[in-house]
Amino acid sequence: MTLNMVAGPPKISRKVAKKSKKNWRKNIDITAVEDALEEQRFEERIGGSFATKESKDFFVLDTGGETEEGTKKKKKKNKEIKPFKCFSLLEGLPGVPDPAPQRDRIKTADERMNPVVKKKKQLLESQGFVSQKDKVAKLNREKHLLAKKATELDRKTRRRTEFDFDLWGEENNQGAVAENKEKKGVDNSWIEKETKVHTDTWTSKHRPKEGLKRNQKSKTLLPAVEVPHPGQSYNPALADHQDILWKAAMVEIDKEKEQLRIERLTTGMFPKKSDAPNEETYFKEMAVGIPELGGEQPEDSDEDSHEKEGEKGEEGEEEKEKVDGATPFKPKTRKQKRNQVRRDKIQRINKGLKMEKLKEEGIFTLKSIKKEMNAREEETKARQKRKAEREIEKLKNPAQLSNYKYE
Repeated sequence: MTLNMVAGPPKISRKVAKKSKKNWRKNIDITAVEDALEEQRFEERIGGSFATKESKDFFVLDTGGETEEGTKKKKKKNKEIKPFKCFSLLEGLPGVPDPAPQRDRIKTADERMNPVVKKKKQLLESQGFVSQKDKVAKLNREKHLLAKKATELDRKTRRRTEFDFDLWGEENNQGAVAENKEKKGVDNSWIEKETKVHTDTWTSKHRPKEGLKRNQKSKTLLPAVEVPHPGQSYNPALADHQDILWKAAMVEIDKEKEQLRIERLTTGMFPKKSDAPNEETYFKEMAVGIPELGGEQPEDSDEDSHEKEGEKGEEGEEEKEKVDGATPFKPKTRKQKRNQVRRDKIQRINKGLKMEKLKEEGIFTLKSIKKEMNAREEETKARQKRKAEREIEKLKNPAQLSNYKYE
């Protein structure tokens, strides 16, 4: 008894649903189709099917015969320069035909022109009639060629080899600023937007809309490369050397001041060990006013205690009289209610008259009001100035480009 371990196609049940693509793929055997497609792909990789090729593609007819030169071993040639591997991928796979040999080509303006229009245009040109559009185009081409020829020498010798001037001097910077001002002074309001974009695009000066919105300013005032102090050189000048020594001394003085401040606010706030409180001093402090414990009796303590006891006794008698002689609650009469309403009305009138009087008197306080307003404005300006100074101080530190600060 032998076991058949060869993996064959799945067993297909005849009584299954085939109404959907999922069930069709699941219950249909397509191994033959897959094998045929795989064989076709393999033949494409190796150069095509053998059945479609002729005998001349496989065999070569040798008409030269055997000669002495043929019998000699050919010397191995030096390695020829081959194209780069990265460019070989652009040539396509060897032996595989181009799937789209005829591709669309962008025709020129002359080829796209209607034959009738083209014939008519040639006839008019032969008679000496040229359109204004062609005249302008020809003139523009000539101008462009002249400008290109004029700048040919400059383009060839653009790289400077002699630096007989200061690149960062004030004279050159002032000249550049003056040129920019002259350019900005030209009135370009009559030129359309499309014309400006076209000109800038062909002169490599066009900036996209998103590029204009981008913040080009640096987030820090620190230079990209920090130049060391002149006093740090090998042979510094005396003034530079003294300057950097003074700066280093100020740094050490600030450190010492900070150390003294910390010591004053921590160690200096507590008493010395000899003056620190102990159990004896604590007992004396708690026994003050208690003669039985040997505490000191404060002066005028007896008189104050007698006066307090007398006041307490009088207050207690008054409260007792109030409780004993209390009268029951009586509702207000109509006359009392009318009097209360009249008093409230008079109080409201007096309050209104008082407010009017204050408003009239406010005219004489304009100076003080203006003074307060000026003080508020000055305070606002000072606050804005401090805020601007804080922003500038923040720019003096390295820029924070992520969630973590530079340390």
